[in-house]
Amino acid sequence: MIVGKTLALLCLLGCFLIGPAWAAPRDQPPPSTADKVIRDTKEAVESTKQYTLEQKESFLQAVHAELGDLQIKITELQKKTSVASAEARAELQKAIQDLEQRKNEARKRFDEMNASTTSAWSKMKDGLNESLEDLKKSYRETLSKLP
Repeated sequence: MIVGKTLALLCLLGCFLIGPAWAAPRDQPPPSTADKVIRDTKEAVESTKQYTLEQKESFLQAVHAELGDLQIKITELQKKTSVASAEARAELQKAIQDLEQRKNEARKRFDEMNASTTSAWSKMKDGLNESLEDLKKSYRETLSKLP
């Protein structure tokens, strides 16, 4: 009889500690497994790559538009040099040649970035931004020389 009572007590204690299967919450996620962690990590990496690619494309579109605008402005400057005096025309033509070189440098960096991998583009972004800002500054300086 003592053995029976001890056995019953142990069963009750076991049910109390473990809990009955019918009382377990059903909306709890199953415990993580190595496969799930690996799958989640791969998904996170892919999401990050996609986001980076979208950022690169957005940046390149903006730079492409700015380069196009600056090309139009340089062409307009070239037209304005024809009405300047001979001395001013020589100075403006030299400044426009400098602008063209800076534009070509920015275009070269743009093309390199366009062809770069998503991991390398962020390193190149600063150089392209610097080239573009240098080109804009040079344009403003040249514009200030117009009569």
